[in-house]
Amino acid sequence: MRGIAKGLIILSFLSLVFTDIGFGKKETTVGGKYYPPNLNPTKVKEFCQEIQPLWQKQLQLSSEVRVLWAQTPPNWEAIQQKEIEIQKIRVDIQKKAYGKGLPYGPRKGLNFRKLCGW
Repeated sequence: MRGIAKGLIILSFLSLVFTDIGFGKKETTVGGKYYPPNLNPTKVKEFCQEIQPLWQKQLQLSSEVRVLWAQTPPNWEAIQQKEIEIQKIRVDIQKKAYGKGLPYGPRKGLNFRKLCGW
């Protein structure tokens, strides 16, 4: 009986030690939305309103690329043009994020879908 109790105590202690990493303040929520620390919610709201049409256009182009890939044989020129448009939209989103002072860019990856609540 004491062996089981010791085992449970050790197990609970180890679980606290290994899950303690998640208790640090890494992000906050304001109004139910996700915000990394040191981020201005008004700038985030403006950014989300500005990029929503771009994001919708990017989703539309991505679905069109999937349709083009499903064709037999695929139309390579059309696929290339759609992929170029998608990349231009991504760069525009990055420019807008940089202009608002948001930490977004290559290898920084601000999760703006989560940030904007989409």
